[in-house]
Amino acid sequence: MKRLVYVLVLIIVSSCAKAEFTIVQIADAQLGFTAAEISQRTGEAYVNDLTYEADCLRKAVEHINVIKPDVVVFTGDQVNIPGDTVQWNAFAGIIAGIDKSVQVCHLPGNHDVLYVSGYVDSSPFTSRYGNDRFILSEKGINLIGLNTNLIRSGDLREQEQMEWLEAVLDKVKASEITLVFGHHPFFMTDIEEEDSYFPLPKGKRRIYFDLFTKAGVDAVYAGHRHNNSEGTYNGIPMKTTTSVGFQIGEASPSVRVISIRNGELSDELIEII
Repeated sequence: MKRLVYVLVLIIVSSCAKAEFTIVQIADAQLGFTAAEISQRTGEAYVNDLTYEADCLRKAVEHINVIKPDVVVFTGDQVNIPGDTVQWNAFAGIIAGIDKSVQVCHLPGNHDVLYVSGYVDSSPFTSRYGNDRFILSEKGINLIGLNTNLIRSGDLREQEQMEWLEAVLDKVKASEITLVFGHHPFFMTDIEEEDSYFPLPKGKRRIYFDLFTKAGVDAVYAGHRHNNSEGTYNGIPMKTTTSVGFQIGEASPSVRVISIRNGELSDELIEII
């Protein structure tokens, strides 16, 4: 088994070594989710046991340090309880092991913020990781991160974020690779699918994807589902990456490795256990 893992790591390294630019997306570390699920399912008292998710996240960090990507993007739900300092500190302690040569970007998930009557209080996240959105441009590649909680909730600050997004996309060149990241997927498999817990509201999907189409966005990546799914609209893939830890479905704890080679975009899921 150890030799199989070693061979797999060598294959990953060989594949990524030829890439001009490599991103590792990590979705839903969500430290504490397993303990919460056990408590809810059994009725037993909640115990803040982070063991399972912490072990998974450590394995992901080991993979990152072998791959040595240019960037790691955490697409939200770093923790399960936004006000739990123990969970936040455990998360920070583990990811501190990522090689210092790798840039790390964070976005807030719904478990990293507080929802109060349609208002999103992002301070549990922003007090630790700064802005709740980002733009990173290097080597003709643009990575754009959105706070999808604002889109989901109808928070009035969604308009401010939209204006920022439009300004960012206006600067994108047709020759560049542009990727958008968020916590919530805009849709799971079909932009016209009905509203449900996981995707963003149906009435907003085309607004954003028409903007992405106009700007030449190459792909959109999200998490939240704790399972994998994929759809396409106007030729733009909407890819939902499963959790690096607790699963809701048949997937295994994984990270997504996104590579740009010779101006071509590709990605693959790498199981970490």
